Amino acid sequence: MKKYTLFIIVTLVTVAILGAGCTDNEINLPQNQSSNASSASPEEVVAFVEKAYEYAQLHGQEAALREFNNQTGQFVDGELYIFAYDSKGDTLALPFQPEVLGTNRWNMTDANGTKYIQDAVTTAQSGGGFIRYLYADPADNFAIKQKLSYVMMVDSGWLIGAGIYDPQEDSLIVKEGTDLQTRESLKSFVDEAIDYAKKNGKDAAIKEFNDRNGTFIRDNLYIYAFDYNGTTLSLPYQPQLIGTDLSDLQDPYGVNYTQVEILLAQQGGGFIFYHYYNPAHNMTLEPKMSYVQKVDETWWLGAGIYLSEADQKMTTNDLAEFVKNASEYATAVGEQAALSEFSKKDGEFSRDNEYIYAYNYNGTLLAHPYQPELVRTNRSNWTDVRGLPMIQIGAYTASNGGGFIAYMYPAPESGVIDEKARDTYEPKIGYVYPVGEKWWIGSGIYLSDIESADSGQPDVLSEMTKLVEDCAAYGREKGSASAFAEISNRSGMFVNEEGHYIYAYDYNGTLLAHPYLPEKIGSSLIEKRDSFGMETIRALAETAHSGGGYVVFIWPNPDNENKEELKIGYVLPVDDNWWVGSGVYLSEITGEEASIPSPVSG
Repeated sequence: MKKYTLFIIVTLVTVAILGAGCTDNEINLPQNQSSNASSASPEEVVAFVEKAYEYAQLHGQEAALREFNNQTGQFVDGELYIFAYDSKGDTLALPFQPEVLGTNRWNMTDANGTKYIQDAVTTAQSGGGFIRYLYADPADNFAIKQKLSYVMMVDSGWLIGAGIYDPQEDSLIVKEGTDLQTRESLKSFVDEAIDYAKKNGKDAAIKEFNDRNGTFIRDNLYIYAFDYNGTTLSLPYQPQLIGTDLSDLQDPYGVNYTQVEILLAQQGGGFIFYHYYNPAHNMTLEPKMSYVQKVDETWWLGAGIYLSEADQKMTTNDLAEFVKNASEYATAVGEQAALSEFSKKDGEFSRDNEYIYAYNYNGTLLAHPYQPELVRTNRSNWTDVRGLPMIQIGAYTASNGGGFIAYMYPAPESGVIDEKARDTYEPKIGYVYPVGEKWWIGSGIYLSDIESADSGQPDVLSEMTKLVEDCAAYGREKGSASAFAEISNRSGMFVNEEGHYIYAYDYNGTLLAHPYLPEKIGSSLIEKRDSFGMETIRALAETAHSGGGYVVFIWPNPDNENKEELKIGYVLPVDDNWWVGSGVYLSEITGEEASIPSPVSG
């Protein structure tokens, strides 16, 4: 598991004012604001807003707004200050623009037409989060820049926020805090735990939450629970703290995070960022994003992801879970609603290069966030850049209960997938799953983005490609005769401990060397087709002739009764006459059965 100060106020003469806390009226620069002051970090912005939230909850709206509007108060700190609006867009706090207080700014827009006050309200009401818009930076000759603000509801009637000019898009707290899938996943996990508690009772639920072998321990994700006094009810990785009062805990930014969580739960739930001890890293203090919600009037619970882990690559197990969750979603909401959601680039099931696509069993594309122009077209005969009929294989696998597949596919660039750009194709591990009897869905991970369950990119792949590279270099140095003898030697240097081996062909498809098919050496296999019709050796030879690279194909697996299975191959030219290659079976990467006994009918 697999996961944010303040507006600088100045006089803007001819520049339209573009940000929460600014109008066309004359604005005075805060006395403690230096034009060369360094920008606060996103983490500091969030902590600043969370502390203001706690203050508002403890002191009430009237006292809080008085403090937020105080130019020399505790909520003006360098470039950071708190702005506040009610849910209709009426201005409640702008410490350096008192003349704006009470005015409605609901329809204000920036230079791009973004109605950022409306965005602030919507984002705050969804549990709190980040908004982006354009704003003039007085510290940089009034240059119009992107601005990032963090907002959260104080209660159902009003919100607070603060912002910075440097969005720091590479910040984990920004990336994970704005990721809809991550947020929804956390919320769903907490909602599931609340449902369990309501069905099984408080005692049974707390016992289950504290069970490290229970249903609410999922990798490094777990449920914690407290009462409204801050007394610990569930903390599975710190059982010694059960029954203790943790309401006074502070993170390194001075946020009383347990107290803020209590207040959030009482007000209807929300997200919080803080630092906590990571059980996967020897209880190291690390940044975390949590979602909290009340169970009833006596206790509440939450769950969070550690941001250091949220940016890790996806495993094949994560991929399978992602697709299965999408299938459950489709079953729950119905086909049309699900297809609509799957088609959104910014939807619940679209995250960078990870997204859901959908087909019926006739091969008609039903949903794809990056290829809407192909929806409703039949793609049953579509093949990847090397000739693999990926749609047929996906449909067959889904119709037999679902599972992993592999194929070559171009990565989205600038929100577009170009299947005609042959040089952009990369090997991908996919997972497909049925939705009822008429349609199926899938998703995939590029090899460059995949992570094994125990380490980084699967060692079996990197070892295989290195074997090919070493053999090609050996062939160039030692010559073909020596290389063919070594390749064909089952105890030689080109058969490794994992059982991967090198084969050699010329560009006409004639087998030149192979440790396990000596009887085929000298034979041309260029016409060999798999059960789906792909000309395997021709595809491998053409790839080598074009400079080498990956090919996904079907080949019998001797370790699985010679059943046909998808295999990720890698080939390189040695010279103008011959080439070498090797491969890894899909089951070696996923750890699951991946045989394909016969093609899809029709």
